[in-house]
Amino acid sequence: MIQFFRKIRQGILSENKFTKYLVYAIGEIILVVIGILIALQINNANENKKNKKSSELAIHSLLSDLKNDKVQLVDEIGAIQMDLSILKNYIKRLSNSGATMDTLKQIARFEYAPYFDPSNELNRNTIISLLSTGKIEFFNEDLKSKILQHNSDQLRLLKVMDQNVAIFLNSRDPYVINLQTENSRFDSAFIKGDFLEFYWKNKNDIELMNGILSSISGKIIMQEFIIHQKKTLLEKTDEMISILEE
Repeated sequence: MIQFFRKIRQGILSENKFTKYLVYAIGEIILVVIGILIALQINNANENKKNKKSSELAIHSLLSDLKNDKVQLVDEIGAIQMDLSILKNYIKRLSNSGATMDTLKQIARFEYAPYFDPSNELNRNTIISLLSTGKIEFFNEDLKSKILQHNSDQLRLLKVMDQNVAIFLNSRDPYVINLQTENSRFDSAFIKGDFLEFYWKNKNDIELMNGILSSISGKIIMQEFIIHQKKTLLEKTDEMISILEE
């Protein structure tokens, strides 16, 4: 092709016709420009295809994370509801007119577990990757806005839950934490036998009452608050899944 154009150019030059050569030169420039534009269009088409493929993979990965979040949140909400049911049953028994210190000691020694899982986490690998690599820009403005909003909602709710757990942990009476209980999977960490009986017989009733009652009430307040946040997060996760599946 280059040889072909070179021969035409040499033929025109040999005729010594400047106007004809000028027309040819302009035509050649136009052809070069058209070639560049075509190449750019092909390159843009390839880039768009790559970006579309990348965004489709990102949506698939994001959906996988959100669906795992949903399963996790449903399990966590169920566990908290079960814990709340047990805690509220303690309050009901202790509020009964027939409740005595023996009732409180029964709960404190054999039933109440002051421990719980304080972690609040989600599957955020994909959204973090999208933000750090800039691939979030591959999505249209509407979808990008919704993904960014969901990211903001996740961070806000996780922060609120973590802060609430911290408040409960910082306010707990060490007296309760140090109880020699016989009701949990940490049972092997505590003493047994006659010395344990002596320990419970000589417990200060007022200290035990203050510690256990404040711990149970505080744990109920914390769990009620956290379950509300997790249910809100579950609703938002369901909404985001629906948006991405469209």
